[in-house]
Amino acid sequence: MDFGKINKADGRIGLEEWQKVIDSNSSLQQAPDRKGVNPFTNEEIIFTGEGKAYYLENNEPAGNISLEEGELLTTGVPVSICEAIAKEFNAEVFEDDRS
Repeated sequence: MDFGKINKADGRIGLEEWQKVIDSNSSLQQAPDRKGVNPFTNEEIIFTGEGKAYYLENNEPAGNISLEEGELLTTGVPVSICEAIAKEFNAEVFEDDRS
């Protein structure tokens, strides 16, 4: 699945509970903070890795998952992995059309 969405029917996924899943799942790696440039001000800024994780295949990033407004948005993560993560939250997986 190119783009997916994991959400709970009965509420939002919280940062603390998502962080526990990242920490306990060997297929996930916490995304680090990274430096960037604000395109409007040209000032250097830090983009936080909080709430974001890389999906790993053969110990290399192959996709990512980001907590956005109480739901997880996935890119390049296999459906089977998304379903396993959704199960942790009693949530469901949906294909997400971001075109």
